[in-house]
Amino acid sequence: MNAPAVNRVVGDIIRSPEDKRDYRGLEFTNGLKAMLISDPTTDKSSAALDVHIGSLSDPGNISGLAHFCEHMLFLGTKKYPKENEYSQFLSEHAGSSNAFTSGEHTNYYFDVSHEHLEGALDRFAQFFLCPLFDESCKDREVNAVDSEHEKNLMNDSWRLFQLEKATGNPNHPFSKFGTGNKLTLETQPSKDGIDIRQELLQFHSTYYSSNLMGLCVLGRESLDDLTSMVVKLFGEVENKNVPVPEFPEHPFQEEHLRQFYKVVPIKDIRNLYVTFPIPDLQKYYKSNPGHYLGHLIGHEGPGSLLSELKSKGWVNTLVGGQKEGARGFMFFIINVDLTEEGLLHVEDIIFHMFQYIQKLRTEGPQAWVFEECKDLNKVAFRFKDKERPRGYTSKVAASTTYLFGCFGCWSFAAGELEVFGLERI
Repeated sequence: MNAPAVNRVVGDIIRSPEDKRDYRGLEFTNGLKAMLISDPTTDKSSAALDVHIGSLSDPGNISGLAHFCEHMLFLGTKKYPKENEYSQFLSEHAGSSNAFTSGEHTNYYFDVSHEHLEGALDRFAQFFLCPLFDESCKDREVNAVDSEHEKNLMNDSWRLFQLEKATGNPNHPFSKFGTGNKLTLETQPSKDGIDIRQELLQFHSTYYSSNLMGLCVLGRESLDDLTSMVVKLFGEVENKNVPVPEFPEHPFQEEHLRQFYKVVPIKDIRNLYVTFPIPDLQKYYKSNPGHYLGHLIGHEGPGSLLSELKSKGWVNTLVGGQKEGARGFMFFIINVDLTEEGLLHVEDIIFHMFQYIQKLRTEGPQAWVFEECKDLNKVAFRFKDKERPRGYTSKVAASTTYLFGCFGCWSFAAGELEVFGLERI
């Protein structure tokens, strides 16, 4: 069954017993990884492609270029030059599409009525083969990005994220303005004599490499038919052998810590965020120290940090957990929803947090806590709800690096939990 374009076929995909879909992983000779999902009962087919490149790879003089590239790919390709061909095809067949750009990923996805998967997938594949970046679309799409930025200014979560980026190392890629706006994508480049279309072509040509791509396709077709479809459409995407970007230095060093910032929110919210810089924990997936710590810090039972703070009338909720940064660094976040009384006791709440963390350090990693986390996750996986196609393919496409083969997860490793968890916060 192995087509020449395929190096490896993976059939032993671990799935929930409740998941009746069939799965197959493919590793193409061009380095692209694909997960195929056959679901004979689905009304909507879906596909997503994730490129392991995002705004952290923007050139220093053009903020938002990766995001702008994402926008422009929708507006015509060599095979389908009509500006709205892709979107029109989807809308005519009960479909829709979207995309997002993060620090190290650009993720494109769509859904469509199940009869029209191949036609939609053909149009979609051209984004990664030969986009036009038509000059006539450029100005209008700059305005679309600018409107997105203006909308973000009224979003409290986005504003906090910008504050976080602005308070670390200004020379680290994490500090970049990833969205972009009219100033960064039109006004300033024009002043500097930069042709933004040429920069788009260069960015796509440099980074849109098959070895950085993860594809997920879900449809009613059999796995063999889906395999034939994706091999035909994606087997020719060029492999430029681009190294996966890594950012080994954390944007928050000693001089950026122990800072306290007050933010006036847009909405009527009262939150306390405490952020700790931690190393990239992805390679410690077996012991999962971030999840272990989040479980303890966010625990709601008697004797927990939350129960103590609630008894004083200071907080409503408290959650803790790791937050992705990029390959090379992460964060551990404690987010507290404060009462009005709690606003008057922020320093006391922080004091209690550090007392609790010190208690965890003193007691060290506990096997029984780890087993509790493991059992809870087993139950959640066992009874996992069936996800809607579009969101599911988007998530799976971004995770293809970690999905192939059988991995032994949830192995207690006290050293990893201690060194890469408790000692880092």
